[in-house]
Amino acid sequence: MSPFDLQNTALSCVKCGKCIPDCTIYQINRDETTSPRGFLDLLGAYKAGHLPLDSTSKKIFESCFLCTTCVSNCPSKLPVDTAIESVRIDIARKFGISWYKRLYFFLLRHRKVADIVFSCVGFLAPCFFKGDKTKLRLPIKRSVFPFAKKSFLQKYGTSLPPQKRDTESSAHIIESTTKPKRVAIFIGCLANYNYINVGESLLKILNALNIEAFVPKSQECCGAPAFFTGDIRTVTTLIKRNIEYFEQFWEDIEAMIIPEATCAAMIKVDWKHALELDEEAQESKKWVERLERLLPKIFMTSEWLEAHTDILTRLDNGVRADYAITYHDPCHARKVLGVYKQPRALLAKNFTINEMTDCARCCGFGGISMQSSHYALTLKAGIPKAQSIHTSGAQVVSAECGACRMQLTNALDSINSPVRVLHPLELLADKIQ
Repeated sequence: MSPFDLQNTALSCVKCGKCIPDCTIYQINRDETTSPRGFLDLLGAYKAGHLPLDSTSKKIFESCFLCTTCVSNCPSKLPVDTAIESVRIDIARKFGISWYKRLYFFLLRHRKVADIVFSCVGFLAPCFFKGDKTKLRLPIKRSVFPFAKKSFLQKYGTSLPPQKRDTESSAHIIESTTKPKRVAIFIGCLANYNYINVGESLLKILNALNIEAFVPKSQECCGAPAFFTGDIRTVTTLIKRNIEYFEQFWEDIEAMIIPEATCAAMIKVDWKHALELDEEAQESKKWVERLERLLPKIFMTSEWLEAHTDILTRLDNGVRADYAITYHDPCHARKVLGVYKQPRALLAKNFTINEMTDCARCCGFGGISMQSSHYALTLKAGIPKAQSIHTSGAQVVSAECGACRMQLTNALDSINSPVRVLHPLELLADKIQ
């Protein structure tokens, strides 16, 4: 039995309504049923046995974007997101998981197979996606979801951190009075297979700061796509593999930094939730304890760079960029981890930042289930965000999240906006000295 008390959470809601105005799904679907307090009422009824888990309730529970805006606005901080995640596990068990999602989750569990598949897609993508030089065209532009022919981990991943490689190497070791910092990079699947320039920019920045970077080659997916879909078996498998792997080099690094908001929030917050929702409660408790020993060293990249390096003094003090940027706050960064000041502090040194209206509004990505089963809703959520970006007057919108990047690129393209989407690290790499 899960330690998460779904019914008590539902009964704790006092129906104040503070969660409703900014709720992503309620903003585009003015139905009290699909509002946070509506979700909680239905979840409580389901837990009490008064509501069947049928196709209607399934559709309702799958319409949440899991943006956590309601949790941020709730005076009691009720975990509406975790409540919905728990019922999605029941949905997956009763209705099963679509074949294409099962295939995708299989790839997440088998990195070597995924490498082969995505490498093939990287070679074939120019033939099937819209571009300036292609003849065969599909509705999706390649810029929305690019494919690298060789993943970041394939290009830069190593089996051992620098300290161990130096110790085991027969090469001479140069003594130094100033021991350089060593950090591990958890790259995330989108930055690994699609936006590899993010990781390459991070390597450039760390090199300029004289920080040794270790890219753990055997790192697994964080499991976020599977968790938000309800595939608890896949996500706990990935969590345990990662924990066991991280423990092998944890004493040899000062931190593990993550350039993806969703991955960072998944590891720092939702890994514990997923383990607690696992049926093997006693064994899961041991895994939670092992996880908690790792957490103090895990940071979002901008958070760690701003607090633990001299990057602000190393950024170019010359002429500021001749274009303005605006910053989009990924939900998992700002609302879950509280990271939003740090990337702005780093970017403000060399860029004029035109703040858009409602910069914390969810972009509407919503995960693989929303993108595949409720795409119309994701587009309705993305268009207002794109319009806000466009009217800011900026030429570039930056976001520390690959999922947001996909969604914003598609939404901006839908309104024919020329604004480009770039990761903060890509902007900073051009300004680091």
